[in-house]
Amino acid sequence: MKAAVVAQDTLETAVAAPADLIDQEDFFNVFAADQYSYDDNVYRLAPNVTDLDTLNGIGPHPSKEDHIDTVSAGLDGQWSKGRQTLLVDLSAGWNRFDINDNLNYTSEKGRAQWNWDLGGVLTGQVGATYSSNLAGFVNATVYSRNIVDTTTYFGSARYQVGPHWAIFGGILDSGTTFANGASQGNDIHSETVETGAEYTTSVKNTLGLGYRYTDAGYPSSSTTNDDFREDIEYFYVKHAFTDKTSIDGSAGYLKRDYTSASIGSFAGIIWTVSALWKPTDKLNFSVDAWRRLQAYITAQTDYFVSKGGSIAASWVASEKLTFSLIWSLEDQDYVLNSGSSESSTGARRDTLNTPQVNIAYTPARFLIFNFAYAYEKRNSNISTDVFDDRVVSAKATVKF
Repeated sequence: MKAAVVAQDTLETAVAAPADLIDQEDFFNVFAADQYSYDDNVYRLAPNVTDLDTLNGIGPHPSKEDHIDTVSAGLDGQWSKGRQTLLVDLSAGWNRFDINDNLNYTSEKGRAQWNWDLGGVLTGQVGATYSSNLAGFVNATVYSRNIVDTTTYFGSARYQVGPHWAIFGGILDSGTTFANGASQGNDIHSETVETGAEYTTSVKNTLGLGYRYTDAGYPSSSTTNDDFREDIEYFYVKHAFTDKTSIDGSAGYLKRDYTSASIGSFAGIIWTVSALWKPTDKLNFSVDAWRRLQAYITAQTDYFVSKGGSIAASWVASEKLTFSLIWSLEDQDYVLNSGSSESSTGARRDTLNTPQVNIAYTPARFLIFNFAYAYEKRNSNISTDVFDDRVVSAKATVKF
């Protein structure tokens, strides 16, 4: 699979080379789960914010910390006939806060995908995804419940020209809407096309070139000046040194222009690199680094250059017990514009430190327990954007 030039998304996956299915047999699973979490900074507030009642839209009895119970159910399945495969994944969760009960919400997630294949020479994907969740409170200006819905439709095709060459292309239509009227100016609709060519010298070496174009607009905004166009030309490479060590990287030139002259444009190099080392069948390590353009979903025009890296490790202690750890560090340099947060030193600059630990215990095929701890610490030259947050959770899942 080719490396993501930007943060991994549906289209990046769709235009990649088809992967061998781990389980070729059809399956159908139904599950039910209950997760109980403790979050010590639900609203992601700075340490000096003590009077929560003054926050815009806050509920009647607000609390920085809270316990959240999430009861969920869903199903997933795979059905194959000949060279055609249909994948379905659906779930819903009922999220209840012990104290901030005005934030109670129902989350939903769905995906339907057809992996099509004509003679092994022409392959591709067609599908749709949907998610509905509570918008986070990082960069929030309103602290009431805000449900964000995202829908995407995608399609791709890959033609194997010969034993080494392939050409690919894909389209993506994506829309995001907010239930909270104060955030509906951030409703966004985008259309993306991507095309490229790939050369495989062997099972260990892949090279490719590609181009992606995105046209994005804000249908609920009072002005069309926030609309933007984005072009990315990129190349990628994947090399396996051994069966246990591989590297996957990409680099490109991204150019984004806004209709409004008050929103800063961007042009520059973006890149990602990932190295994987698997010394044993039960132990693996990965190291990632990147420079890319990103934005929080509730503040799309206040975007930033993300530069960072992460280290991850997982250990399968036994057939029933798995440990995993990921630790990432990230710098966020905001592109200066008239609507962004600024300090006396100029544009906003943040740093994030986010370690996470996970334990999975499977005493039986139908029963899974997950335990997790996550910590996020954000420093910024904007004092109101500084915070730290800890989340501890335990989850039990039953599969039928």
